[in-house]
Amino acid sequence: MARRAHPRPASAVRPFKLLRPPLKVWIDLTILYPLPPHHASKFNPEGFDVRRVVPGDLVEWSITVDGDWLGRVTYELMSRDRSETVTHWVPSRALKPL
Repeated sequence: MARRAHPRPASAVRPFKLLRPPLKVWIDLTILYPLPPHHASKFNPEGFDVRRVVPGDLVEWSITVDGDWLGRVTYELMSRDRSETVTHWVPSRALKPL
């Protein structure tokens, strides 16, 4: 049976659901790190690149008190000379199956 990338309705699951093994997903960093309105900063090629979609591992689903789904993901945040492994909760709208 194929595993779903999107969670079931809130009434059908418990608040936390571990995924074993993790599910491979795309993470849209532009949703996680949106530019503020009227953004006027200069481009810096040395900074972290948060204007891309990156692969990652979805390890857990949870739901907020308002009924919004969050996925706990691990992915690489990259700059020109540095890579950081990041794990945190992100809104489900930022995730797509790989």
